[in-house]
Amino acid sequence: MDRLKVIWIIIILGNIFDYVITLLFSYFGILYMDRNILIGQNTNFSNVLLTLTGEKLLFLSGVYWFSKLFDYLKISKYKWIGLLPFTIITTIICVLDLLGLILYYLSPL
Repeated sequence: MDRLKVIWIIIILGNIFDYVITLLFSYFGILYMDRNILIGQNTNFSNVLLTLTGEKLLFLSGVYWFSKLFDYLKISKYKWIGLLPFTIITTIICVLDLLGLILYYLSPL
């Protein structure tokens, strides 16, 4: 499998993992999204579901069209380097989600 496919798999699976974990946090009432200006202080499940779905679709479509820019500029063999920052950010967010999940279940109520 080439590097580009691995990077796309990491980006897509990482965003699906982040989506599911964030929705679980919202459903159980442990989500604090006061820094997200699109949701604001209202963190009920339906608002988080709609906003998060829109954010993920915009992110993935933006990354896709950014990668198509490399084809347009005829430098497609360097496309994986252009997608590397998105992969690193996705990995960091997944690690933070996993740490939050672990710390939530390890902390006494």
